[in-house]
Amino acid sequence: MLVFPKPHSDGYNFIYNLPVSLILHCMKKYFAGALFSILASMTIYAQDTIPHVQGKVTISVKNGTIECDLILSNMPRLSDYYIRLNSGMNIRYIKNAEEGMSPLKYERSLQDTLSYGESLAYYIPAFNKSGKYLPHAIHFNYVGMYPVITDTTSVVDWRGNIAFNGTTLRADGIQSAWCPILYDVKTDTRYEKVTYDLDVTCNDCKVIYVNGSPPVSGTRALVKSATSQDLTMFAGDFKSVSINGNYFLNPDADDQQLAELEKTLHSYQVYLEKKTDIPYKGKAVYIQTTPVSKYNSWLFASYPTIVKVGWDEGMKSFLSKSNGSGFMQYMAHELAHYYFGTFRDFNSELGDMITEGFAEFLALHITRTYISDSLYLEELQSKAGEMRNFNPKPIAKISSKSDYGDRELYVYYYAPLIFSAIEKEIGEEKMWEWIKVLLQSPAVFTNYQFLEQTLNKVMNDEAGFESLCEKYFRSESAFQNAASTLNLLADEPSYDVDEKPVAKTYYYFFFSGPYRDAGSSQNRVIKHTDILQITCTPDELSNMARSVFKRLNDECENDAGCTSDFNTFDSMEKAQAALQRWLGRYGKNVTMLEKILEP
Repeated sequence: MLVFPKPHSDGYNFIYNLPVSLILHCMKKYFAGALFSILASMTIYAQDTIPHVQGKVTISVKNGTIECDLILSNMPRLSDYYIRLNSGMNIRYIKNAEEGMSPLKYERSLQDTLSYGESLAYYIPAFNKSGKYLPHAIHFNYVGMYPVITDTTSVVDWRGNIAFNGTTLRADGIQSAWCPILYDVKTDTRYEKVTYDLDVTCNDCKVIYVNGSPPVSGTRALVKSATSQDLTMFAGDFKSVSINGNYFLNPDADDQQLAELEKTLHSYQVYLEKKTDIPYKGKAVYIQTTPVSKYNSWLFASYPTIVKVGWDEGMKSFLSKSNGSGFMQYMAHELAHYYFGTFRDFNSELGDMITEGFAEFLALHITRTYISDSLYLEELQSKAGEMRNFNPKPIAKISSKSDYGDRELYVYYYAPLIFSAIEKEIGEEKMWEWIKVLLQSPAVFTNYQFLEQTLNKVMNDEAGFESLCEKYFRSESAFQNAASTLNLLADEPSYDVDEKPVAKTYYYFFFSGPYRDAGSSQNRVIKHTDILQITCTPDELSNMARSVFKRLNDECENDAGCTSDFNTFDSMEKAQAALQRWLGRYGKNVTMLEKILEP
């Protein structure tokens, strides 16, 4: 997933709320990635059992409502699990799906590390009050009502947001959890990929789309998929265009322009097919939609769907003579997620780094092959430049995602630079062999041992392997080693030589809260600065923010850890309104301890 310019993520959330002009600047200079990327599974190595979802979904895009009556069947036999559901959904009941069953008692867990924000975690206690009970088929009935956003200056949008704007609904199938998602605690496996048989009704829609089925024109869609999919959904008042079996939903380009775009994207798919020896199955669906916040824009993939969310030109931005080549890199990244994130799921502490790092590495390959060598070299140098004030922990020493420090820099900048340096050392042929092994070797946990073992298998050179691991995986100077191998200047600014950074005035605040278990006695401290003002360049702003993030991390008072956000605005009024919204997220149902940070 690509976010312009900074992502909402599970760790540090570094969200810029900037004018469109600066966003476009950052789109060029800050290649970013998502929140939660598309961690799904289509192989026997990850999700061995595929749940099936059947039932009715009723939507109103004008009222912002979703009502679901669903049965989840073909459930794996798990002893320790959670079922995640969007936090805005009100559960009427949960039953064993067998006929004549009474509602089951269920409980909400505060132990699930991902059960905050977009979703909550539930489980059914065992009848003997020891452990958990998971029926083979579960009947869920629930309803949610969400704000229909028309004032786009007053909110923040993100991938996991169930977004109603009065004309469309956008709901991704992984992070938003609008449909229940089973999670296996023991193996760190999400069963978000499901087969389905759904009856979707939306009386104020012209098109209904559920990931994995063709878009349906009308107010009712009977959709089925025997192939497992995550349930990304897009419905509302928009047009649907089909080109060579691929769909473009809500496009701002004409048919000729879309045909040109489709041809280019297809060439990227063919390239990846040939290099990986893994067919790129199915047809793609490209969605253009506007966010419910004027300050946010990003790309994300839920294969076969790729969604572009933004206020700038949509599909046309990829065809722009001035910026199109640069923007196509982002599409290449999302297409690469078919392999890293869809064909193969990667879990454990390095799963995020492997998924996003290799997707970006493949995007760099496509850039070099189809766009230009100069842009490829420029991207490598830009990544190195952005890393100049970042001291990443060696890959071999990562024990949790919090060890990334700055997630964006680690998985989208540091990781692809390391992989590019390894490729230069072992050669392109062996690098593609390593990628094939990563994608197809069975493993319960895709951790550091998995990374080492697969590389060792490909190299078949113990001395060379040990030297490479020491240089790029274990050394505190791994980044400097990679920069040297790639002939990059690690301290070079990321802006063009003839481009002078422009100082602007920002109104900002930092906000830190509990990473999970909000409201428990050990995790109830929130911290924030007052609204502050600064006039500086984007680079100076970024450097300042990173130093504060380190301080917030070092001074965290919540036992479960802290998540921190940096928010900037172009006026004091917007900043004040935003701070009140952030504070309003806490304290309604639990007692939080509020502390004001000194600047």
